[in-house]
Amino acid sequence: MELMELETFMKAAGDGTRLKILQQLTESEVCVCDLTPLVGLTQPAVSQHLKRLKEAGIVTGEKRGRWTFWSLDRAHPLYDILTGLLSGVPAPERTVCDLEATGEKGCCDA
Repeated sequence: MELMELETFMKAAGDGTRLKILQQLTESEVCVCDLTPLVGLTQPAVSQHLKRLKEAGIVTGEKRGRWTFWSLDRAHPLYDILTGLLSGVPAPERTVCDLEATGEKGCCDA
């Protein structure tokens, strides 16, 4: 891995909001409409964070209709290190399962 690639990775993953997003993606793929309430930001703000993570090669998005479902890119050379680091972060306050349980699941009908 080149130094610039490592720098891009660390800058993208080192932001608090992006860490929250990555933490949500460790369990399963998640639509942006569900990430929005989980990280407490608007859809455009979450999309900008996802764009940064995608540019760094940390996440991948799969289009389904008009929605994109995001997941960690398991092919990234630092995937194991990232998931190891994320396992040491305190668990998120809410997850997609919590959204489903309270009827707050997003409009993507995943």
